[in-house]
Amino acid sequence: MRKEIIGAVECWASRPTWFSSHPSDTKELKAAILELKKIRPIPTTEEIHMAIMHHLQDMPDMLGSPPDTNKAAHEFAVKISGKL
Repeated sequence: MRKEIIGAVECWASRPTWFSSHPSDTKELKAAILELKKIRPIPTTEEIHMAIMHHLQDMPDMLGSPPDTNKAAHEFAVKISGKL
């Protein structure tokens, strides 16, 4: 896994509310996407998914957390990949 991808999503994926549509989370997601756009070669969906999961592995569940964080992380990775 490329460290620059992990670093690019850290501002968003390391937040306990990464899954929410709250304006502050949306802002951090946009910042993560901007950082990912700078990486060459362009990260794959799987690399993005793995980077998100890297940040989620030890994170406690918050109220409203997705019941299947792996699935939610994959859905976000697909969404992010489409913006690169």
